[in-house]
Amino acid sequence: MKPKKPNVRATVVKEVIELSSHLRRIVVTGDSLADFPEDQQGSYVKVFLPQDESGEHKKRSYTIRQFDKQSHSLHLDFVINRHQGPATEWAKQAKVGDPVGIAGPGPLKLTNFQHHSYLLVADLTSMNAINGYVPRFPSGTTVKAIISVPTRSDVIDLDYDSSSNTHWHIEDETEQTLVELVTETATSMPQDSHVFMGLEAGAIRALRPVLQEQLGFSRLNIFAVGYWKQGVDADRFGQQKKAQPL
Repeated sequence: MKPKKPNVRATVVKEVIELSSHLRRIVVTGDSLADFPEDQQGSYVKVFLPQDESGEHKKRSYTIRQFDKQSHSLHLDFVINRHQGPATEWAKQAKVGDPVGIAGPGPLKLTNFQHHSYLLVADLTSMNAINGYVPRFPSGTTVKAIISVPTRSDVIDLDYDSSSNTHWHIEDETEQTLVELVTETATSMPQDSHVFMGLEAGAIRALRPVLQEQLGFSRLNIFAVGYWKQGVDADRFGQQKKAQPL
């Protein structure tokens, strides 16, 4: 049985916003988004890039930052100037009016928002997942979020008051590794806390044994998504994840 083809919505670039030297927000719009569902912040869409030289439409997953129903405007943040790849190169050159296909949205990676304690760990590629999750938690929920970014300029405004529960791990200002920071933070949290990690694959593989074996967190409460893998392109990484899930 052939897999079902996704319903690809035709959109164009409406606005390009420079967030930092490593982040570029691209707003797309189109009549095709008229029935796009609301309140999908933190879930993802597939971005279908224009045809390459071989006639192929490369597709990549991007987390939704915001969707404006009235203007049919979908906001997505692209990481640039950190690695090479078709989506990165497209985003660096994107301009108003450029066509791009959108499919989705896909499901949220974290679905239970009624637990009492959460540890959320992200980097540039997944900070919008954190941005979408935290506002869904009821008042009184214990939330500790860690977002790792290359420089202080990459600390962007979030859609919630992050002053009390979000720590920015700024890579060029600290000698503490992300694994060390997460370990330090998790040590003081209940062992039944729910954990979300949206990170580079190697970081997830380093953190899993710390959380499960060293600190006693249940693997059933750890929701880990490898958004990328150092030195491996997204297509090959997708194949690797299917063969050997993180």
